[in-house]
Formats: sequence, structure tokens, C-alpha cells
Amino acid sequence: MNTKITISKFQQVFFTVILLTVLSGGTSLWLAGKENPSEQQTQLFETTTMTWKMGVQVIFGLLVGKATAVTEEN
Repeated sequence: MNTKITISKFQQVFFTVILLTVLSGGTSLWLAGKENPSEQQTQLFETTTMTWKMGVQVIFGLLVGKATAVTEEN
């Protein structure tokens, strides 16, 4: 049995954004638990927190855009 799995461009983008968002959120949480972080750790924490926030917004934007596109097709 030879089945071919196709992944749409939307799915590729969506799962990439989810992966990067979860990675940023996890790093942010890990750094938040550090006692007496160095200046570099503080900067990394700020960057990963901002990336987490932007990633969540992008995820919702992609979902709304996809829902709108599906609605317009019908």
C-alpha cells in the first residue's frame, strides 16, 4: 500500500508558527524561573516573550483568515 500524504502550504506555515511559538514560550518560561539572570538572559527573556506574544497573534490571524476563506468558498 503506497499512500502519499500531502500537506498544504497553509498547514506548513501554521505548524511552523506553532512550533516557533511553543519554543519561544517554553524558553521564556524557563528563563522566568531563573534566579539572578544575567543581562544576556534578561534580554533573551524579553525577546522570547515578545516572540511568544507575536506568535499567538499570528496563530489567531491565520485561523481567522482560513475561516474567512472557507466561508467565502461556500
